Formats: sequence, C-alpha cells, structure tokens
Amino acid sequence: MRELEQRGIAGSADAFQRLYDLYEAVRILKPMNYFLVTNQDADKVLEIFVRVNSGGTTLSYSDLLLSMATNQWQELDAREEVRSLVSEINSNAGRQFSFSKDVVLKTALTTADVEVRFKVTNFTQGNMAKVEAAWPQIKGALLRAATLLQQFGYNERNLTANSVIVPVAHYLHLRGAGDSYLDSTADAADRLALQRWVTRSLVKRGIWGSGLDTLLTRIRDVLRTNSTNGFPVAAVAEAMAAVGKSLAFDNAEIDELLNLKYAGQRTFSVLSVLYPGLDLSKKFHEDHIFPKSRFTKKKLLDAGIPLDSIDDYLAVVNLLPNLQLLAGTANIEKQDGLPAEWIETAFPSEDKRATYLAENDLDGLPLDLADFTSFFEERKQRIRTRLLAALGTTPGAPEEAALS
Repeated sequence: MRELEQRGIAGSADAFQRLYDLYEAVRILKPMNYFLVTNQDADKVLEIFVRVNSGGTTLSYSDLLLSMATNQWQELDAREEVRSLVSEINSNAGRQFSFSKDVVLKTALTTADVEVRFKVTNFTQGNMAKVEAAWPQIKGALLRAATLLQQFGYNERNLTANSVIVPVAHYLHLRGAGDSYLDSTADAADRLALQRWVTRSLVKRGIWGSGLDTLLTRIRDVLRTNSTNGFPVAAVAEAMAAVGKSLAFDNAEIDELLNLKYAGQRTFSVLSVLYPGLDLSKKFHEDHIFPKSRFTKKKLLDAGIPLDSIDDYLAVVNLLPNLQLLAGTANIEKQDGLPAEWIETAFPSEDKRATYLAENDLDGLPLDLADFTSFFEERKQRIRTRLLAALGTTPGAPEEAALS
C-alpha cells in the first residue's frame, strides 16, 4: 500500500485489485509447484533441467555438456567449433546431411579415447583437454567421413542412422587417412569394404538404435587393435554380434526387404547392395522400371489389362522388384516411357543392351504391360537370390562372386 501511495495511485481500485490478484496467486492458489532435489548426482540434475526447460527454448543434454566443454577448453571456443563443424559437414562441398551436435560430440569423445556416454563425470578438465588437443584430427576425420558417405550415395533423406559416421570417422582417424584416401586407387578395396559394412548396418533393423553407447565402445575397441590392414569387417561384425547387433540376415528378413517401397528409408541402401557396380558418387534416382504414371485404372484398362487384374498391378507398382537405380540424366530421358522402348534407344548395340539387362535383373523384360505381373514375380525371385548371396553370408566373408 505504501508503494501505491508513493506512486500516487492509492485510490485506484484497479491497482489494488492487481496487487491483490498477485497476492492471491502466490500465497493462496500457489500455482507454482516445486520439487526439492536432494540427490547430488549432476547427471540427474541435468536430466531434470532438460525436462523442465522443454517448454521454453529447447536445450538438449548435449547443449549443456557443450557449455561445460566451452568453459574447460583453453585455446578454442568449443561451442563455436562444434557449431561451425556441424554446418560444414552438412552443407559444404555439395553435401546434404542433417548431422547434429550430438553426433559431433560423440565422435569427439570416441576419437579422443574418452568414455562415450554423455555424462557430466566424463566432461572433466582432463578429458576435455584430450578432446581439444585432438580437435584438428577429429574435424578432419569427420569431414572426410561425410564425404565418403556422400560418395556412397547417401544424403539426409536416405541415411537412416546418422550415428554410423562415428565409427567411420574414428577409423579414418586411426588410419591417419588424408584427403587422398577418398579417391586413391590403392585404397579402393578398403573403401568398398567400408561401404559394404555401412550399407549392411543401415539395411539391418535395430543396429543404430538402443544400446548405442555400448555398440560404439565395442566397435572402437576393435578398431583400435585391428585397423592397420584395412577396415576389419569380420572383427567388427563379431563384436557387434556379441552385443546383440548381428549383421547376418535370415530368410524372413530377406523377404521383408522385397516388400520395401519406392522412396522408403532403406530402399536406396538395398538397391545399392543389389547393384554395387554403380558409381554412387554421381546422382542416382530410385526409378520405376515400369513407370508409375501408367498405373492408373483408366490407363491400365486402355492398355488392355482385365478389370479383375488392375488391383494386382496397383498393389506392386511401388515395390522393390519394380525399382532400380538410374542415373539422374537417364531417368529424366526415360520419363514415362515403357522400359523396353527406352532401352532400345539408350543402348543401340545389342551387346550393351544385353549387358544392361543382365546387370539389372531385367531378363525377360516384356514389351508392354500385359505381362508385367509375371515379370514382377520372376524379377522378385532373382532379386531374392541376389540378396541372399549378398546379405545372407557372414559379414566379412568374400562376396565378390555373389555381387558380380
């Protein structure tokens, strides 16, 4: 009331009511709840803070840990270094990825040989000194790993697990791989082995989900002792299997892959397994062998397809056996033409046509839509055989014969 008098509004009913409303809210209604935390575990406190703060400007656990790192780095600004590296990985040099600060931090901890879990106790001054000292190497390894993934044909749409870059970058760091590794003939076989491992891990369900820190730690342990003679596919696969992350596929999993759809999360990876001879550093599209634009009820009827068969056509047009990887320019040229007509134009010589048909499992390609369903089933079986040969074997076993 004294404050009201000093402001010359003591007689204002509105001013008095506002003050009383404030008093009632704080002293009587008590809408502000609190919970007294007696646990001194800093990780628990951070977890509560993240949850409570979710209604405002969202801060992740890694944001808070990054603040701790920023306070402990001596020469560099950790927050700015991580932010700029995330931007560079995702968008420079034609890259289109969506890697987060979490992935960069996880890679930094892995490479600096620090416990990989995001815990306050791991962000000690000593550990952060290790990370800062190794930062130039961490940065270079991550940039090269992102370029490799780009060369493998991946981008933000089809890279289904960003965490796969962590062991790739760590391996490149252990090898001391420079920019020449990305395109040298001498390292071509090692890059292929790394690509097959990455692709297999992305095709297999559940690899990069729960138990990530345990998985990354096991892979790191293997890489530290087995990286002198190339990427140790078999040893890594064995370590992954030991923590319930086997890269082997059974028949049921292979059959599931045959039902992947156009533009699905794993479709690109499976197509790259099926046809490994493609230079995926160039732009390739997922292409319908028989163009989707022709699969409407009216167009199918006009093409002479019986009415009782139309639902069968529509049910499978977007499935894997009607898909292939096609270079961007070729896909534009093909447009909605029937495949046999396009192949005749694109490959004038009989030898080149025969090679293309064989490499893409297109033997018996019909001239029109009348025999599409029988072609679909035949190609489905050929693809199944090829997938069993490529994925059904033990990871690290020779696959060249199966994939050639």
